[in-house]
Amino acid sequence: MRFSFTLVGSLDARLKRTTKVDENKKFMLLRLQNPTASMVSMARHQERIATNLANANTVGFKRDRVFVEALNERLDAESAPRSDRVPTQWADMASGGLKSTGNPLDVALQGDGFFVVNDEAGDEERYTRAGRFMIDSDRTLRTPAGLTVQGQDGGPITVPDQPGDIQISQDGRLQLNGREFGRLRAVRFDDPLRLERREGATFAAPTTVPIEMDEPTMLQGQLEASNVNPVETMTDMITHYRLFETQQRMMRTSDELLGRVSKDLGTF
Repeated sequence: MRFSFTLVGSLDARLKRTTKVDENKKFMLLRLQNPTASMVSMARHQERIATNLANANTVGFKRDRVFVEALNERLDAESAPRSDRVPTQWADMASGGLKSTGNPLDVALQGDGFFVVNDEAGDEERYTRAGRFMIDSDRTLRTPAGLTVQGQDGGPITVPDQPGDIQISQDGRLQLNGREFGRLRAVRFDDPLRLERREGATFAAPTTVPIEMDEPTMLQGQLEASNVNPVETMTDMITHYRLFETQQRMMRTSDELLGRVSKDLGTF
């Protein structure tokens, strides 16, 4: 499903261009403003739903939600309700289901907390629930996207180059052949909703401070799935698409009526 913004954009531009019209035209233009605002809001909402649906199988992904606050509620010249809409988007931090993989480098966090990874430049710490890790050619522990996994000391974790099975304890300690070589860093936040989404299932914390977790609960050989419900999300997408179409029909009708009125009253 794709939305066309041709009608929305043309009418919105017409509303902004109109400065010297008679009262009848003003009333007609007011009829277009609410549907225009609603369609723009629904189109953005549909984009968010599409992003969630596309990440239904992304490990550790947290679905986006949005809340629209109506401010400065008032009546326009036609006594129709108007308001200023302020959307707020945030990531729903509810846990996804756990799935067993048997991979010794797959780790799931139980309860609160995030793994800490670094971007390629090392300039920004990122936080994620996606515990799918791998060993690169330099024996450094990384995510599939190439982000460096942080150890408890704040640096990267280097895996010894020797045969054997890697064990990860519940508190994040890594061992190879009975010898500890690092510990996964886990942090939590007083208000996770202040985290800002980066790529995929990673977040940054430019306005809040991470709190170190001394006793996290980590489960080796398991991964946390996305918390997106595909069926519920698809239903939501269809519902909003139909609402969009309804508003679109209303705008077409008003625009046709406006065209006839403009033709009778003079050049618009």
